[in-house]
Amino acid sequence: MTPTSTYRLQLRPEFGFDDARAVVDYLAALGVGAAYVSPVLDATPGSTHGYDVTDPRVARPALGGEEGRVRLSQALREAGLGLVVDIVPNHMSVEVPKANPFWWDVLRVGKASPFAHWFDIDWSRERLLVPVLGSADDLSALTVEDDELVYQDHRFPITDGTGEGSPQEVHDRQHYELVDWRRGNTELSYRRFFDIATLAAVTTELVDVFDHTHGEVLRWVADGDVTGLRIDHPDGLADPTAYMERLSRRAPEAWIVVEKILHPGEQLPSAWPVDGTTGYDALGDVLNVLVDPAGEARAGV
Repeated sequence: MTPTSTYRLQLRPEFGFDDARAVVDYLAALGVGAAYVSPVLDATPGSTHGYDVTDPRVARPALGGEEGRVRLSQALREAGLGLVVDIVPNHMSVEVPKANPFWWDVLRVGKASPFAHWFDIDWSRERLLVPVLGSADDLSALTVEDDELVYQDHRFPITDGTGEGSPQEVHDRQHYELVDWRRGNTELSYRRFFDIATLAAVTTELVDVFDHTHGEVLRWVADGDVTGLRIDHPDGLADPTAYMERLSRRAPEAWIVVEKILHPGEQLPSAWPVDGTTGYDALGDVLNVLVDPAGEARAGV
């Protein structure tokens, strides 16, 4: 369903599903066609934006969980409004490893983990580089607590049977290697979102990974709770065209727009079966109308 207009709601722990539900009548009175919400899947603890997803199978408990999501969807439907959900297919957050059960298992089991292929990891180095230390000397600051390797407020799993000896000896037996954060710029062994090492790229080009990471949102679409999808950063995907084709097939009735940043003269790829961009290009046109270029000299630019 193509909405006549959308109204963006930035959800966060302080403004969750029920808070959004409280403004549904107001949005309807404005004549809004659909509420457009920021990512609603489980995210890094305390996240205020939700783009740092940790578990795509779960409506974020900090926003009100599944029950809150359903209440919001029902209120919007009763008011005649659609619901557009922002999704993040390119990456997941690994900032708090234990918050991401898939990454945690990869750290614990290594390439034998059933989730190892979910992330674009170069296993030729054998150990997964985790650039989190202030300096190489900080290896001496490692401790072992509750069967976990601890560095400041960071906690990491310990593989079964490898917990004997000093913290440094335990560290040397793990499938990951904690290193100086500066090494992340040149030696990182997994693909990331731009230069942010705490956002690990996800291999959504693989069908089983797509199914597992999109299954819950697609269920919402199939149930009629979600009428549109906003795709974050499609250019970060390994194969954007194949992704769009698969998503369109799985959600044929959904209104799909992409956060594609078009440069002057660039066109949205015609092979993408989507309804358009999120409007950055239109916003640029509006800006050009409202801002007089003659003022550039006066602004000292």
